[in-house]
Amino acid sequence: MTLELKTEYTGQLKGKEFSEVDNPTFSQIEPDVGHIKEKASKHDCESLIVIGNGGSITSFRALYYAFIDHIDVDVHLVTTQEPDYLNRVASNTDPEDTIVMPISKSGQTTSVLESLLFFMERDYPVFAVTSDNNGTLREIVRRKEYDWIEHKDIGGRFSGLTETALMPAALCGIDVEEVRKGGEEIYGKFNSGPNPAWKLAKIVYSAERHGFDQILTPFYTTRMFGFYPLTVQLMHETVCKKGEGQTVFGDLGPEYQHHTNQRLFGGAKDIMPLFFTSKAHENEKLEVPKQLEDIDLRGRKLGELHGETYSSALESEFKGVEKALEEEERPFTVLSVQSVDYRSMGKLMAFLQYLAVYSAELRGVDPYSQPDVEMSKEKGFERRFDL
Repeated sequence: MTLELKTEYTGQLKGKEFSEVDNPTFSQIEPDVGHIKEKASKHDCESLIVIGNGGSITSFRALYYAFIDHIDVDVHLVTTQEPDYLNRVASNTDPEDTIVMPISKSGQTTSVLESLLFFMERDYPVFAVTSDNNGTLREIVRRKEYDWIEHKDIGGRFSGLTETALMPAALCGIDVEEVRKGGEEIYGKFNSGPNPAWKLAKIVYSAERHGFDQILTPFYTTRMFGFYPLTVQLMHETVCKKGEGQTVFGDLGPEYQHHTNQRLFGGAKDIMPLFFTSKAHENEKLEVPKQLEDIDLRGRKLGELHGETYSSALESEFKGVEKALEEEERPFTVLSVQSVDYRSMGKLMAFLQYLAVYSAELRGVDPYSQPDVEMSKEKGFERRFDL
């Protein structure tokens, strides 16, 4: 994975120096990859229903999207107890060849339990990922004698390289050992001194102090688009406290160009783009039929596109935005991944985890808390009994 950064602010800013930042606790926690693979080998399935919210599912979604073309298992991500969606999932799966996997560290996430009860009522087999505690999900596992694997004592959004994401990934046939090795490589390097994630965190922090309080994240790769929800969660839940932090939003490129570029260039000058790109696209070429070659296309001939690769066409769309930003002297950064393989995706996940932690440390907020998330959960729970 390579990182290209452009347009950096200068000047003294308040915030910790790298030497003052402790190594993140999640980088010290090691999953039992052998145990994960052993469990996966005992639970063959044609369909997998993963139930979770936030960190219990965002990291797995990132891996799933990255390797979706190589996965034979029919995966359904359940992040809502909406009955319409639950019934749709049930109508497209068979309990005889499906595993339902609820994931919750506390075991107390009510929406996860509600969705789980829906599938339990229909006799789906269950394999849980939860803590070995007195939580509700753990007690359900005990009483129903379901198989399970322990959720390590680590915040969900930072658990993507542990059992939380690696267990469902292993059931899908993803090489979780290679994913983990990629993450460990980043953990080892980034704990030893200033690194690209620290540099990007400082750029993002500086941008906020100069009025850029929104980060636009266009993904010019569908395979990496699963990292979008994870990026949003990591940055919002880790950084946005005590009035600090930026709003992160995004879409696939070049689709976003047809609506959000109007906001980027024509609206308030408060957005810094963080582009996600990849060099790993297929090299299929465009073919223009002879009888269509002379058709006008924006003052050129359609036939001039003949022989161009689709990947270079996609890159041209991105480069056009990049050029426009440079001409307006607007800040932006580019995160470019050379290959989308197991190790590189493990590296990317670790990189984003560090980016979030460093961003919080620079602003002087606790990276590992989420007080307002917990407050809304409690209010939502109480509301169920007020109706």
